[in-house]
Amino acid sequence: MQRVAKKKVAESRRNYSSKTLKMLFALSGNQCAAPGCQEPIIAPGTDRSDAIVVGQIAHIFALSEDGPRGKTGMTEKELNQASNLMLLCPTHHVKVDGQYETYPAAMLTAWKTNHEKKYAEALSGPVGSVGFAELEVAAKSLLSPRGTAVTHSLAVIPPQEKIDRNELSPTTSMLLSMGAAKSAEVEEMMIQAAQLDPQFPVRLSAGFTQRYEAAKMRGLTGDDIFNELYEWVGGGGVDKGVGAAGLCIIAHLFIICDIFEK
Repeated sequence: MQRVAKKKVAESRRNYSSKTLKMLFALSGNQCAAPGCQEPIIAPGTDRSDAIVVGQIAHIFALSEDGPRGKTGMTEKELNQASNLMLLCPTHHVKVDGQYETYPAAMLTAWKTNHEKKYAEALSGPVGSVGFAELEVAAKSLLSPRGTAVTHSLAVIPPQEKIDRNELSPTTSMLLSMGAAKSAEVEEMMIQAAQLDPQFPVRLSAGFTQRYEAAKMRGLTGDDIFNELYEWVGGGGVDKGVGAAGLCIIAHLFIICDIFEK
């Protein structure tokens, strides 16, 4: 009876935001995160049935302190954020929780990090091919009718220091590093665009800043804010080129401290 009660409490604490779920599935590559496992997360539809989600969300640190890999001091929000979640096939989910001594948190974190690198590798091609035209199209498509000008200090903080300060996960850090490789091109795009429309860079920055501040007002932090911005620019979508260009813009604004805490 007590075990059933604890299970119900754990289930009631599962509270994943839609942004977290979208990013989690996008980074999975439709495959179980266990090394060598080829099982899909989503089974394709057939002529008689629709596609279904067969993968399961696993917690690296359990929802309850006495659960598999339970850890004291973690909040419900921390337990349900993307950095503590991974997608596994049913078989591996049962194994890692049922034999948790064999599958410690450090091992699962390594699985997650290595698995999500596959997504970055798939994105690296589009990022490398992003040029002025793609950045300009992506930037203009993100602009709302008229943003509010916001003044910011452009003091540069070393990216890793800022990543640590904002408690961003290795996956987010990896994506930002990839986008940052095109920071000079983003700066050049903004300079050239400003020659035709002097307020263009201000509106672009303001659009991101407003989204960032709105996310903070809703209580989001770290990876959840990045996930929201990344989804907004098309990250995880079908058009990898658009998502790559948007990622480059996010990384540039991150570097010059227009978004995220300094």
